[in-house]
Formats: sequence, C-alpha cells, structure tokens
Amino acid sequence: RDPVVTRRLPRVPSVVLPVLREELASEYPDLTVGSWYADVDHRTFPLLSVRRLGGVANDPARLDFPVLEMTAYTRDGLVATEDLYLDARAVILDMVERQRVTEAGYLHSFTEVMGPTLLSSPFEDTWRITGSIQVGLRPLRNQ
Repeated sequence: RDPVVTRRLPRVPSVVLPVLREELASEYPDLTVGSWYADVDHRTFPLLSVRRLGGVANDPARLDFPVLEMTAYTRDGLVATEDLYLDARAVILDMVERQRVTEAGYLHSFTEVMGPTLLSSPFEDTWRITGSIQVGLRPLRNQ
C-alpha cells in the first residue's frame, strides 16, 4: 500500500506576520506584531494582533479563504490606533495586489468583512480598533 502524502497549506500568520513586521517597522519602531498576545501584566504598545478567525478551504492542499481578525492597540488615542489598523490593512492589500511571495506562500485576494471598529480594550489606558479581512491563501507553487 502506498503511503498517503499530506499536502498542507501554510498557516496564514506565517505568510502575513513577517511582512507586517517588515513593512511597519519604520513607522512603528516599537510595534509588537503577533497572532496572540502574552498573558502578562506589563505589555508594550503599540500592539498588532492578526489571527485566523475562520474561513473555508476550497481545496485543502491548494486554496484557502481564511478570515483574519486584525486588532490594533495603542496608548496614543483613537486616531493613532485607527491609523495603525489602516496602515496594516494597506500592507495586506498591497501583498495581494503585488502577489508578494513569502517563504510560506502568498495571498491572492482581499475582502474586508468588517471594517475598522472601535471596541473597548481589555488593557487599561489603551485604545482598540478591530476588523476582519478575508484573504485568499495559496502555498508556494513548488509545494
């Protein structure tokens, strides 16, 4: 019996997070970018969290449509927090428009499911803007 070869799509954070870190570093030198934030008493801000919220894989080996929950936190007020969210959204859209290939894969489509929305922040003296973006995700062609 032949062994079953499992092909996996990349995790969407492995495609998106390195590019967000790189592209936002000059504008936000103290920015922490991750998919989850540490459960600690002392965090540094600004903070950008991007994680998979759901979505559907049309072809689990070659095509996925994850929905990203993206949340920006700052201590610098509503406008600064919204600007961080909008700048991060622009980076993701640019990844799609330029078909930017990363070591893990690439994005091929972009649909904003829920635009930037102000929510109460779980962190004292901070602002929180969150939204949802559905992207099309593909692995590298040679995988």
